[in-house]
Amino acid sequence: MLKSLFRFLFARWWKTPQGTVVLPAGDLPPQHGTLGQALRQAGRPAEAIMELRRAWALAPDAPGVLRELVTALIEYDMCDKALAVARQALERDPASHEAMTALGLAHQKLHDPDAALLAYEAALRVRPGDAGLHDARGAIFHELGRVDEALAEYDRALSLRPEFPLAAFHRALARLQIQDFERGWADFEMRLKAADQRSHAPLAPRWDGALLAGRTLLVRREQGLGDEIMFASMLPEVIAAAGHCIIECDPRLRALFARSFPRATVFGAIPDRSLPGPAAARKIDLEIDTGSLPLYLRRSAADFPRHEGYLVADPVRVARWRARLAQLGPGPKVGISWAGGVRKTHRALRSIALPELSPVLGAGGAKFVSLQYTPEAGAEVGALEADHGIRIEHWPEAIADYDETAALVCALDLVVSVCTSLVHLCGALGRPVWVMAPFSPSWRYGFSGESMPWYPSVKLFRQPAYGAWRPVLEAVAAELDARAAPAA
Repeated sequence: MLKSLFRFLFARWWKTPQGTVVLPAGDLPPQHGTLGQALRQAGRPAEAIMELRRAWALAPDAPGVLRELVTALIEYDMCDKALAVARQALERDPASHEAMTALGLAHQKLHDPDAALLAYEAALRVRPGDAGLHDARGAIFHELGRVDEALAEYDRALSLRPEFPLAAFHRALARLQIQDFERGWADFEMRLKAADQRSHAPLAPRWDGALLAGRTLLVRREQGLGDEIMFASMLPEVIAAAGHCIIECDPRLRALFARSFPRATVFGAIPDRSLPGPAAARKIDLEIDTGSLPLYLRRSAADFPRHEGYLVADPVRVARWRARLAQLGPGPKVGISWAGGVRKTHRALRSIALPELSPVLGAGGAKFVSLQYTPEAGAEVGALEADHGIRIEHWPEAIADYDETAALVCALDLVVSVCTSLVHLCGALGRPVWVMAPFSPSWRYGFSGESMPWYPSVKLFRQPAYGAWRPVLEAVAAELDARAAPAA
């Protein structure tokens, strides 16, 4: 009785970070579905999935319930279970558009693009005008490096639903990857509508690229750490053009940015996105999100300057790291990073299991230093030495503080990394970095060639085919050996 009463009261009121959700009482599908959504918002995955499973069991044909359940399972890295649920739904109703779509999504997140495309094609036969399915197919073609087909799917999605910011944003990424910058940046503005990027109220009108002389510009941070570093390449230009520039950044970057841009006011973002002391004291004339700067400053490949770095590491820390690296003995000192991103940024496609890097780790007489930031990195390095006799230095204090990482990067001879924010840090510091890139990497790395326009010091080693890491590792190892060989 008490348990039933608790469930009744719990189902009537649920507080989330977004506010209080009022739910209907009783064992009804809407109750469990709405409660599941609220629990997802509150970051309670186990309970969210339990409620969504109940909703689906009570009403498997209720619109949206299956999609919500499969999405929740995927969101919490239970893709195999999401696939099982989608298959079960399709067995119940082989003609279900929602089940076919859920099956495609599960296959897509499990990196089985062929199976995902088949499921989406079946769903399109049931509902040919589904713009979301064309967008999903575009994402798969993009992941496979079939950019022309991806663009055609995004165009089709937008012809069916002109007000579809997510499809426009996806089209932006495809256009930017092939360096169609003018149209790509225009589409890229749709990111602000496709997701909750703008988590703050504007304090001033948006800058439109016009002359800034004598005016104060606020540049707002957005997206991930690597993006902040990459877009910071344009800050010297706006600082030089404006009367004054106020820069909001991730708190981890504040010291590095403040040293690098001494003419600007730099502050670490706080949760409510308000401005602290010195920044708040100034009258702000204009503001812009950092990802919108390229719309005005990087409209063609010719607009990307050749630079030797625009971030400045702490020279005292750099000297200390050089002394510590010298104690490792002869041979080049090379930083290494093998895993990047999270599930939604294709971590599985852009990461390499550490033991698979053995061809690289044995090349060029190099001494390797871990720059891997993930919590399990220390254990992975220890297991590699225990199981394979390969030593990598791992100094957690160098990873815990981003300013410390920057100093270590500047003390190293070279960095070898998968696609991660470390690449952006190295490039922004003007330090040489070799990037092991998947067949179709993020738009930032382009689709072909050994260089990327953002960073002259970057050299790319690309997979020749989807999932083919072995040729990349062999090429990096050969280059390390060649670098170490005495000149003829």
